[in-house]
Amino acid sequence: MKKSIRLRARAFARVSAPALSVLSLAVAASVQAQGIEVNPVVVSATRMEQPLSDVLSSVSVITRVDIDKSQASTLADLLQGEAGFEFGRNGGPGTVTSFFLRGQNSANLVLMVDGVRVQTDSLGSLTQTDMPLSQIERIEILRGNAGALYGDAAIGGVINIFTRKGKGQLMPYGAVSYGTYNTRDLSVGYGGEVDGKSLDLNAGATKSDGFSSMNKQQNTNTNPAANAYSKDNFSLRFENKLNQTLRLGVRVASTKSDTSYDKNDASAYALKASNDTLSAFARQQLNDAWFSTLDLTHAQLKYEDFKNGSPYPASSFNSSYLDGKQDALRWGNVYEITKDHKASFGVDLMKDEYETSGNNGYKINRNTKGYYGGLTSVLNDWTLQANLRRDQIDLDNTAYGTLSNSKIGATSTLLGAGYQLNSVWKLTGTASTGFRAPTAYDISTNTAVKQEEFKSEEAGVVYADTNAYGRLVYFNTRTTNAIGYDSVSYAALNIGETKNSGLEATLRTNWRGYSIKASFTSQDPWNVSENKALERRARHYESIDVSRPMGSYDVGARVYAAGARHDTDWNTYAPVTLTGYTLWSFYASRKIDNEWTARVKLENAFDRQYQLAYGYNTPGRGIYATLQYQPK
Repeated sequence: MKKSIRLRARAFARVSAPALSVLSLAVAASVQAQGIEVNPVVVSATRMEQPLSDVLSSVSVITRVDIDKSQASTLADLLQGEAGFEFGRNGGPGTVTSFFLRGQNSANLVLMVDGVRVQTDSLGSLTQTDMPLSQIERIEILRGNAGALYGDAAIGGVINIFTRKGKGQLMPYGAVSYGTYNTRDLSVGYGGEVDGKSLDLNAGATKSDGFSSMNKQQNTNTNPAANAYSKDNFSLRFENKLNQTLRLGVRVASTKSDTSYDKNDASAYALKASNDTLSAFARQQLNDAWFSTLDLTHAQLKYEDFKNGSPYPASSFNSSYLDGKQDALRWGNVYEITKDHKASFGVDLMKDEYETSGNNGYKINRNTKGYYGGLTSVLNDWTLQANLRRDQIDLDNTAYGTLSNSKIGATSTLLGAGYQLNSVWKLTGTASTGFRAPTAYDISTNTAVKQEEFKSEEAGVVYADTNAYGRLVYFNTRTTNAIGYDSVSYAALNIGETKNSGLEATLRTNWRGYSIKASFTSQDPWNVSENKALERRARHYESIDVSRPMGSYDVGARVYAAGARHDTDWNTYAPVTLTGYTLWSFYASRKIDNEWTARVKLENAFDRQYQLAYGYNTPGRGIYATLQYQPK
């Protein structure tokens, strides 16, 4: 017994040493750091405003400055390097992309835009992984089980995107980029605020000749031609301050893409996708203590699959056409009982419709009702949080000419506590439960499949002062009734139990003139019932981004490393291993004047060959140049 304890202690020390080093750097860095916002206000962790240092759950923030500095081409590339986040992709931008947060499946996290849940497709896949970065003001990444706040599927966490809001004087902005693979990107915008009315208008287009998405050595029959990609987008956000207590607004967004992709044959395939969203909202200060928000959103998603220029009822999911519609109503409230005791409560209502074509087409209606409430209190050195949510989901499924109905209900909980040791150090901990309902596709293939259920714990230590922020977290999540898929029929089935536990460390600070952002994740995503690793998730990954001003330039380097991952050869269903990899990127920018900035980035500088999904290629070395116009 003692030997076992010693072995576990040694293993823990080996895993946690790099994480503790990152956190220790935060303490040393704080002595020298200047001028960096390390304690922004966030809302995702409690559905009400809190300084980051007060938050009990693990949260990261990406600002507009970070987005511009990164010169990332997609949302997935921007998020890579954040603690707890990984992604898989079947080729280049626009192809099938899976987000993994805290080691959970892509269907087990929630993506939100301006506080409203984004529609998923019939497989539960996220549909805005290709959201134009020019539309985004900031992103909050909430890691860990948040089912008690956001309901179904918020197990790995929540990625909350906030779109640009007009500020200051009305003026234009924009950027133009060119780079490897003949990649061209143009975005233009116009925004500002006058007499209580704010406006942000944004439009853009992206085109790339791309590269062959499939690996010819692993898929010998594939078409070797490059896979092109194009995207057009438009957004409008308008708000009107009617009086001191009421604001009304509307948001319109549309994105259309055309992506060429490969299968293991000589044919040419293309996926045309469109996402259209219309939202109206009201923000009301009812009295000195009560703030209320009402959002009404209509979204429409359409996929069309083509083979050699013509629609076809093929692909492994037997569908060449998907039409999805979503209507959502959100009523959220924050009530300040006293200065140290605040409550949140509200209702989320959603109606989803999915219709597919093909040999095994189906039509499904899904109605969701969610009711939630929470309390956050500060008692001397203690911060306490409690959240409770009840969800009811009704599914009507028409498949193969038959009609079935199922009702799913779940109550999700979260309890958390934090203790302020002194002015800079804080201990935190949470325990939570959650669930994920079967998707429309799951129900269409197996009406008896059960919902997944989750239990999670998290414990952490936080360092925060005016110049530095660091967090070290231990997490553990267990899943029962986990949903998997039959390798022959692709029918959904409950495969049993999965789990994931590990350590995360994050740091953001300045040190001796350097701006430093770093993260480290060590985890063990495991399928307990089948005794194998969960697919496409590494046991460790880490990143560090360091930059500093040098005269009129700002220069930097970013390193991202990930370990080996388990995957499956879908042609033979044999297990394979994706080797670990390290990517180096270098970037620089120069302010030409107060309005113009020139940027350049060398991506994958050492041309590392690696895979995010077995059988699929990833971008090689690339150089990209951007000219940005942003009046001050």
